[in-house]
Amino acid sequence: MAPVPFEHPVRYTSLAVTGAHLTSVVYLTYVVGVSLYTSYRSLGPAQDTRSRLSQRSKLVPVFVALAVAAFFCATYTSVSAASLSYRVWAHRHGLELPTRLIGEGGFFPSKSRSSQLYLAQWLSDTPTYYDALEIVAEKARRFWWGQQVDLATTVFSLLLATEGRRRHIPMVTGFLALAHLVNLSFAQNLFYLALLLTPAPLPADEELELPVAPLPTSTWRRIRDKVLPPKPANWHPHQLIFYSALALNYGSLFILPYAAETPSFPTTVLIVRGSTFLPLILPKIAPASWGAVSANPHDTYSSLTKMFRSVSGVSLLLHFKATFVGLIYNAPNSHYHRHSVLFPWDVEERSTWERSTTAFGRILRSRSDHPVVAAVAWDVIISALSLGLWAAVRAMDVHDIIKSAIPFSGFCARSLLPRNIKEETPKPAVKAEPESAEEVESDQPMTLRRSGRQRKSRLGSIASSSGASEDTAAPVPRKRGRPRKYKPAVGEDSTYKPTPAEAREAVEGDELPPDNLDWESAALAWGLTAVGGLASASAGVYGGECISR
Repeated sequence: MAPVPFEHPVRYTSLAVTGAHLTSVVYLTYVVGVSLYTSYRSLGPAQDTRSRLSQRSKLVPVFVALAVAAFFCATYTSVSAASLSYRVWAHRHGLELPTRLIGEGGFFPSKSRSSQLYLAQWLSDTPTYYDALEIVAEKARRFWWGQQVDLATTVFSLLLATEGRRRHIPMVTGFLALAHLVNLSFAQNLFYLALLLTPAPLPADEELELPVAPLPTSTWRRIRDKVLPPKPANWHPHQLIFYSALALNYGSLFILPYAAETPSFPTTVLIVRGSTFLPLILPKIAPASWGAVSANPHDTYSSLTKMFRSVSGVSLLLHFKATFVGLIYNAPNSHYHRHSVLFPWDVEERSTWERSTTAFGRILRSRSDHPVVAAVAWDVIISALSLGLWAAVRAMDVHDIIKSAIPFSGFCARSLLPRNIKEETPKPAVKAEPESAEEVESDQPMTLRRSGRQRKSRLGSIASSSGASEDTAAPVPRKRGRPRKYKPAVGEDSTYKPTPAEAREAVEGDELPPDNLDWESAALAWGLTAVGGLASASAGVYGGECISR
C-alpha cells in the first residue's frame, strides 16, 4: 500500500483537548474525594454510632473496590482503542510502528532504532472521540449496549438532582462529569460512597472548604449567591422542568443511531450528552417562582414516583426497540444445511426461537468487536452489579422499587406482593408539619427508624409497652430493716421536647442501617436489568431510594 500524505497540518487544538480531558479526570476525582472527606467530617456525633461505624467499615471498601475496577477497566479499554486507532492511521500513511515505547533517549524512541510517534498529527487527522461514539452507534448489536449506558446516565442525573440537592452533597455536577469522562459505573460507585458517608442532610449554612479553582470557596460562594440567590428550605422545582430536559434527551437519543455516518452526528452527540446536565443546572438557575415550598418533604413523593415511573416507561420502550432492531439485523437465514454446503438439496428450516437465540448471542458477543464496545459492555455489567448491591445495602422495600419501575399509570404495585406480606408491612403514616415553628409539639420522644421492609408503628409499640406495664407489674421483693428515705429531686427536668428545628428534621427522619443485606431487593434489581435494561432497573432502585427516607 502506497503511503498517504498527511491530510491536515498539525493542529494542537486536538492535543489540547486530549490533555484537558485527562487533566479534568484527575482534578474532578480529587475534588470528589475531598468533598467526600469534607462531608464525612461535617456529620454530627449522632452519625458515629456503632451500627453506622460497622456499616462504613464493611461497605466503603466494597464500593471503593468497584470504583477502582471500573476506573481500570475504562483506562485499559481506552488505551487499547487509542492504540488500535493509531496503528490503523500509521498503516494508512505507511509509517513504521515503534518497536518499544520507551527508548534509550527517553519517552520518544530514537530514529536510529525505531520510528517516531506522530501523536499530534494523528490527533489532528483523527476525531478520536466521535469515532469511538460512532463505532458504537453504527451497528444495531453495538448500540444495544451503548443505549443502556446513555439511558442509565439520564436516570443517574435525576438521582443527583434529587438526593444530591436534598442532602447538600457538594460538587454534585462533578459526579455526572466523571460519568461522561470516565464511565458511568465509576461515577455511580463514588456517589454511593457519598450517600453512605452522608446518611443525613448536611447543614446548608456550613462553609465547606473545597478546592474550587481559581477562587477560594468563600469568594466563589459569595459570587454564586449574588448571581443566583439561594432557594428557600424545602423548595422543589416544578416537574415540568425535569420533563422538558428528559424530552430533549430522549428525542436526541432516539435519532442518534440514524445520525451515524452523517454530518449531523457530532451535533446529536453533543445534545445527548449535554442534556443530561439540565436536571442539575435548571433548578439552580430557575427563579423561585418556578417551584413551590413544601411544608412536608414527603409531599413530593408522589411526583417523584411518577417521574421515575415515566422515565422507566420511556427507557423500556427504547430498550425494546433497540432489542427488536438488533434481533432483526443479526438473525441468520431461515434455512441452513444440516451436513454440508456441498449438498444444496439437504436443507432444513430454522425455527423462530433458534434464529432469535442466535441473533441475541451475536448481540452479547459484540462486546469483542472493538475495545470501545468492550468498554461500554463492561460499564453496563459493573453498573448493574453495583446497582443490585446498593439495593441490598439499603434494604429497600420491594413495593417501592416496583412502584417506581412499573410504567403503568394507576397500577397498584402492592397487588403483586403476597397477602401476608402486605399485612405485615404497613407504611407508617407521617405526621404533617405545622405551618409555624411555634406550633410544633412533640407528643412522644423521637426514635430512629431502621431501614427495611418490616417496620413497626411507633404508636403501636408505645401503646403496647405502656399497656403491658399497667396490666402486669413485676413483684418487688420486700427487704427487712428500716426503709430508706428518698428525697424528692429538686428541679427535676421535665419530659424532653425537641426544638422546632429538630422537629422539622425529625419529620423527614433518619434511618438506622440494616443489620443484614437484603438480597431479595438485589435479586429484583438484577431481574429488572435482565428483562428491561439497566435504565429501568436504575429508575426503580433510585425511585425507591428517594422515597425511602
